[in-house]
Amino acid sequence: MNEFQKYIDKNKASWNKRTPVHYKSNFYDLDSFKKGETSLKSMELNALGDVKGKTMLHLQCHFGQDTLSWARMGADITGVDLSEKSIEAADNLSQEIGVEAKFINHDVLSLDLKKEYDIVFSSYGAIGWLPNLKKWGATVAKHLKQGGTFLLVEFHPFTDLLDNTKYDYFYKAKPDLELETGTYTDGGEEIKHESCWWNHALSEVFVALESNGLKLQSFEEFDYNPYHLRGFVKKEDGKFVIKGREKQALPYVYAVKATKR
Repeated sequence: MNEFQKYIDKNKASWNKRTPVHYKSNFYDLDSFKKGETSLKSMELNALGDVKGKTMLHLQCHFGQDTLSWARMGADITGVDLSEKSIEAADNLSQEIGVEAKFINHDVLSLDLKKEYDIVFSSYGAIGWLPNLKKWGATVAKHLKQGGTFLLVEFHPFTDLLDNTKYDYFYKAKPDLELETGTYTDGGEEIKHESCWWNHALSEVFVALESNGLKLQSFEEFDYNPYHLRGFVKKEDGKFVIKGREKQALPYVYAVKATKR
């Protein structure tokens, strides 16, 4: 067993408990999604543009909403997630709405599909569950065609420091362990689970990509969060900020776009 496996197993168990709650939550609003609404946000839509006819790999896809949103836009897409419950829910959702996508249950750090894609994509609360970004960068590079595009849209690590003194900005091998009741969505007040989180500085993300043969194309920071999380208030339609910090321009989300040399 590698040094991180016990933590990865805890996260897998945590997401297996969360997924059924998320699937039914107002936060993910599956009713609107099933009627044709996209779950994708402007950051990733603007960054990738037209994906029709493109092959695409979605890392850490959860129960497949974003994966299936890209598929609705014409992408030939495969989603990967550590949680069996998430992949089971993604398959069921795909069949229910009649949108084709392939879903695979696997840890992204050891993923090897023996295939390269036009686009590799990951987003929102994904990389903090990973203990080794160099291996993550290797997974991206391994599955991306030469000249292909990688896009990460992620919550900015800076905002974790504003109202929470327990997080470090820089990575440390021993994760932050959290015993949780419930989850970040509505519902699930009865579930109890333990999760493990690794914070990753922006420099670590850049190095993980560049050291694996990817060249950064663009880096963008956004002064709002597209999700209405607990402790956030509405700034304008689709834009939310931390309550009490409405007058501050702070980085809430970032987007990194890279290509394989």
